[in-house]
Amino acid sequence: MINSVSQQALKSLSCFAAVTFFSTSQMCALECFLHANTMGVLYFVSIIAKPLFFIIIGYMDEVEKLTRLEIVVKIKSIILIMIFWNIVSSLIKTQYIHQGYILQNGILLNMGIIYLLYPIILKGIKHLKITAAVFAGLVAVIALLDIFSPLDTQDDPLFISSYSFIWVWGGYYIIGHVLGEAPGRRFTKKTSVLWAARLLVIPIGISMYFYELYLSTHTQISVAGWFVLEHLHLLGMSLALFILFDNIAIKSRLLTRVVEFISPAMVGVYIVHYSVFYFITTLYDFNDATLKFTLLVLVFIASVLVSRLLLLNRFTARIISF
Repeated sequence: MINSVSQQALKSLSCFAAVTFFSTSQMCALECFLHANTMGVLYFVSIIAKPLFFIIIGYMDEVEKLTRLEIVVKIKSIILIMIFWNIVSSLIKTQYIHQGYILQNGILLNMGIIYLLYPIILKGIKHLKITAAVFAGLVAVIALLDIFSPLDTQDDPLFISSYSFIWVWGGYYIIGHVLGEAPGRRFTKKTSVLWAARLLVIPIGISMYFYELYLSTHTQISVAGWFVLEHLHLLGMSLALFILFDNIAIKSRLLTRVVEFISPAMVGVYIVHYSVFYFITTLYDFNDATLKFTLLVLVFIASVLVSRLLLLNRFTARIISF
């Protein structure tokens, strides 16, 4: 468990970003986030949720120095979560469950594969130059496919456009590990690095918003081009936020308690917020312009409360956390 309250706050931000990413896309459809309005900003900036998730998990695993036994336990837990919720979704024919958890299989599957490959990942971290060369080679392969056999986001044999290819998120996980090592922790505390993060976080956010806006309104001929540029934005934004939060000292006792309450529910929020969203939208008309913003907060708070309730029991905790 991360001890720093500021890093727990970043976990909470990641949870909220996951909720806004899904909720705004469902509430706005096309006419909302294709225009320069607040909902559009929320939607496009909140796509950092997934990269932050893998960076934070990687950081936690490095700080906690996972043992082989703990890795096996995590793999078993992930398999249990996936089996349980898929059984539930197949038996209970309701949109709250079926449209909810079934969409989370990707992130859990990626984490399961990462833990299965954990010994290889550790070797990769010890030889970062070789690892970086491998990742660069994978991007080069995509670029070559673009050149000699042009691809688009609808015809992508490597599934790059699906946002779920294992080596992409494995890369973010490795970055989290590197930040969790002693040199990484010293790096994020440097004054020059902190000032760079402060200066760059807003420009990166603005650039990311307009880039995502452009991608959503134009069909891309080149898969490699948008793929590389998008992840450069996501990586830059994630690192800037991580550095900023790593250097924040939260002294408010109330804020500390709130963050400590939300933080342990991170994985659970990722799992249940889809279903919570569909349930809440049956109670309220989210087409009301003023309610859209309220709904984001309601979905987040309800998801946290549901996750915390399930975490109170050691049996139910196993179906929403690993």
